[in-house]
Order: sequence, then C-alpha cells, then structure tokens
Amino acid sequence: MLCLCFVLFAAALFLAFQLAALLRQLNSWADLLEKSEPASNLRLPLSLRLRPLRRVCRAFNARLDGAQADALRARRSGEELQATMAAVSHDIRTPLAAACGYLELLRRESDPVRQERGLAVIARRLQELETLLDELFLYTRLNAGQARALQPARLALWPLFCEAAAGLEPQLKQAGAQLQVDWAEETAAVWADRQALARVLRNLLLNAAQHGAGGLQVCQQGGTLLFANRVADPAAIDPQHMFDRFWRADAARGGGRGGAGLGLAIARELTEAMGGRLTAALEGQVLTVCLALRPAPAEKAE
Repeated sequence: MLCLCFVLFAAALFLAFQLAALLRQLNSWADLLEKSEPASNLRLPLSLRLRPLRRVCRAFNARLDGAQADALRARRSGEELQATMAAVSHDIRTPLAAACGYLELLRRESDPVRQERGLAVIARRLQELETLLDELFLYTRLNAGQARALQPARLALWPLFCEAAAGLEPQLKQAGAQLQVDWAEETAAVWADRQALARVLRNLLLNAAQHGAGGLQVCQQGGTLLFANRVADPAAIDPQHMFDRFWRADAARGGGRGGAGLGLAIARELTEAMGGRLTAALEGQVLTVCLALRPAPAEKAE
C-alpha cells in the first residue's frame, strides 16, 4: 500500500511539473506575441518536447511565415508601384508638355497650313500619351494579378499576325522597317488568348520599328515566330535584360524615342501567362526575338 501511494505521489508530482512547464511555455509564447512588432521576424521557440506542442508550434510558425511573406510582397508591390510612377512620370509629361506648347502656339497662329501641322503634332503627342498610360495600367494590372482572365483557344496564327502588321503599317513605314515575312505554314495554329496574343504581336512589331535600324524579317516555324532586325548600336543591347521593366530607360538604349519601356515586359508577361516563352539573342548587328507559343491540340476528327 505504501509503495502504491509512493508511485501515485511520484506520478502526481511529475504531472505537476509537466503542467507547470506547459504553463511556462504558454506564458512565454504569450509574452513574445504581445511584445513583438507586427513586422518582426518572430518565431515561437519550443522548450517542452511534447508532440501536441510541437504540432502547434510548427503550425503557428508556418502561419507566421505566410503572413510575413504576404506583408513582404505587399511592401515590394507598393515600392514597385512608386518606382513605376517615378520612371513613367517623365515619359508622360513629355508628350503632354509638347501638346500644350503647340496648343498655345496655335492660339496665336492664323496660317491655316501651320494650324493643320500643329494639330497633327498635337494629335500624335496625345496618341503617344494614350499609349503610355495604356501600357502603365496594363502592366500594373498584370503584376497585381488583376488582369482579365485569359481564355485560351485554338487560333490561326497567320490572320492575327496580318491584323497586327496592318494596324502598325504607318509606324513601320515611318521607321523605315520594311517588313519581310517568311511564313512556312499559313494553317499553323496555336493555343492562346486572342486579345493577349494580338497585344504581344503588336508590341514586338512596334518595338522593332522604334528601336531597329532597317528592315524587319519575320520567320514562322510552327508555333514559333522569329523577329529579326538590324540594330544601330549592338553594344547597347542586352538580350538578357531587354524584357525587364523600364529597360529602355537605360541611357545606352538611346531613350527618347517613345514608349514607357513596358512594351516588351508586357509581351513577356502575357506570353508566359499563355504558357509560351519570349527570348532574345544578338548576333553581330542582328537582334532576334523568339516568340514560342503553345501548339494547338490536334482537331478531333468527326
């Protein structure tokens, strides 16, 4: 009987120590949570090696990791938005200031011919401004995950390319980018979103027109398009970074020829969202941009 009482007393004493340790552990966690800053790298320590406490500690630390990662992404997103607005502000002010300047001149101009020329300049500058704002809004929506959900479908590549090239014919002609097309298969089809692919094709053609130095050759190989054109200053081209945000703002690129430096970044974002790849290579004075799209699944026979 005495032995049994001793065993029970020892068990009760052990449980009391365990309970006291558990309370100390919980109080330690509560102190840490109450005193820590919301943005701190807090992790809950574990001194009592009980399986339920280990599970609680792992789950809580995982939740803290997720919350801190979300906070870091939100902070980076805010910083990127500020950098975006700062980088684009000059590009926005330039066409706006030019349009306002010509408008002021037209108020004092009585020659109809000069008035017509001034109005044409104003229209062109406002169109540049519209393009800049459109690129800015689309890029910020893509980065924030708020862009329109893509609706991929089987698309014939040739008609979409013709539509994009026809829409940019004035810009291509003005830039002296004579278009040479080597299309091997007019029935080639890809799996892509129509609006997104149209935007990608337009941005690639427009970039070649703005920053190339001569003709533009487009070669089709299945679901892959190669855009090749000569560049005036190969040393200023960095194929590894030319799809980065605001890459054209680099002084070596010869900025000042329009655009917010977002066209290629938007093209890459949309291409990757459709499951494709957009890369570039430079050989001598020839820059080649490769647009590789997902091939369309074979049509089912009826």
